[in-house]
Amino acid sequence: MRLLDLISRLPEGSVDKLVVPDHECDIHDIAFLTKEVAASPQANVLYFSDGSFMPSDVPDSCQLSCVVAGGTRVPATLSAKPNVNLVLLRRDANPFACYNAIQAVFVEDQRLTSILRRLLDAHFSNRGLQIIIDEASSALGLPIVVVDPTYRYIAYQLGDLSDDNSQLARVMEAEIANETVLESAIDYIRDKGIDSEIAHSRAPFVRYNDLLGCNTMTSAVMVQGVCVAHVMMMERNREFTSLDLEVFSRLAGFVAQEMQKSEVWGPTSGEMGSFFLVNLITDRSPSEAVTRRRMKALNFHPKGTFYLVCLHGAGEGLTQLQAEHVAGQLRPVLHHALYTRYHQQLVLLLSRDYTDHLSEAAEKKLLEISTLNGLTVGVSNPFTSIIETGAAYDQARAAIRLGEDMSKVFDDHGIFHFSDLSYARLFEVAGRRVDLVSLCHPALLKLIAHDEKKGSELAETLFCYLQTGCSTPKAAKMLNVHKNTLLYRIGKIGEMLGLDLSSGEDQFILQVGFRILMGARLFTPRITYDRAELRANGS
Repeated sequence: MRLLDLISRLPEGSVDKLVVPDHECDIHDIAFLTKEVAASPQANVLYFSDGSFMPSDVPDSCQLSCVVAGGTRVPATLSAKPNVNLVLLRRDANPFACYNAIQAVFVEDQRLTSILRRLLDAHFSNRGLQIIIDEASSALGLPIVVVDPTYRYIAYQLGDLSDDNSQLARVMEAEIANETVLESAIDYIRDKGIDSEIAHSRAPFVRYNDLLGCNTMTSAVMVQGVCVAHVMMMERNREFTSLDLEVFSRLAGFVAQEMQKSEVWGPTSGEMGSFFLVNLITDRSPSEAVTRRRMKALNFHPKGTFYLVCLHGAGEGLTQLQAEHVAGQLRPVLHHALYTRYHQQLVLLLSRDYTDHLSEAAEKKLLEISTLNGLTVGVSNPFTSIIETGAAYDQARAAIRLGEDMSKVFDDHGIFHFSDLSYARLFEVAGRRVDLVSLCHPALLKLIAHDEKKGSELAETLFCYLQTGCSTPKAAKMLNVHKNTLLYRIGKIGEMLGLDLSSGEDQFILQVGFRILMGARLFTPRITYDRAELRANGS
């Protein structure tokens, strides 16, 4: 600490005269001046002396910084030396009070170092933002909260409020229960222009908060030049100290660094838009009121229908740089949208006018970019409430997994729609409770056993016939057999099954059975079916 900064901590009115030629002198410790020390003083120590051991001279190779008790006569030759800093106290100044004041500074500095070490340990533990806030609050014994620009709580530590009936405790308990700053508090912040004052303050902003009934200390958290959060500390049971200010002035930096560890801060539709989307994915019971307010703050005005789209890379997924490139290539479909990199995937929240499917142009662009970059794409079912984003994300992820599993049967060109694969998800869930194969029609199982025994392909023929909408010409073409051969096989299959293949009900029973058997790896057709082509042909 600089000598001049230390001198400023001495009791008011205690200094008579300063003789400090080295204004940048850095002090690391304090001690009493003794005869032995006076012969060779240390440069970074501030000595206290009553004059008994003041030297008549100091070697040019040494430096002496000394607080001298009042009434001590200092040799003129000593006070004129450039390597001697002297603080001469008034005759009536209490030297013990002066020593204690300087010692308190070093005790505080040691405590500051200890707290910063705790924050560094928390940061490098990679256990998240909450751990850093817990450590800071525990070290200072004061409540600390972090809120994003839409006034939602990101992290907080309030201490024990169980027996606290103060105004601060009542307001904070209500806000934490709601996971957001109360509307009355938001109005107060806006009316007082507090956010603007924080933004223009170079140091932590301290002011009395009428709603909380205490002083607060607030700093903006900046990431890539954007305010992504505010950190606030509140007085509770004691007033703020200089140590609080020193720790808090560094805390915003720790919070910013920790938030940048999140993959949210990669390719985004605006950092806070990205953070908002990740929160929608992870919070499975979001507040509609809070969500609407955050959308307004983000100036996000979506259309009536949403789709959640996941783009997945092979292996370990997309790096940040890869995701940035893909997002740039998808720019034409990202109107009325939010997007982010989450779990090594590029995740898109698209909104469109009320419709039950994405536009042909959007599908074409997704196909083009996914093919170009070797990606697979999962698309959720359409949904009309943005708070359903978390469930839609599960659908898109499941669509990728289930679609890849079924890719030997259906060629979806790497774009998998949950609406096409929801039955497979149903089978997954049901399969945890019952043996799904036991639910297949016995006649279909009999047909599979017959093929295995005879080396025939009756099940393959039946599946193709059903997939083409029971069209004999289309099925014969896909199986590469003559139409009459196909008719013969279908007749034989009908006799063996004892079912009416022209009946929609029987067709449904057989289709369900085939999909169960495919999922159980008991049946895999040799032909891969292009789902889009089947639909284009009216099948």
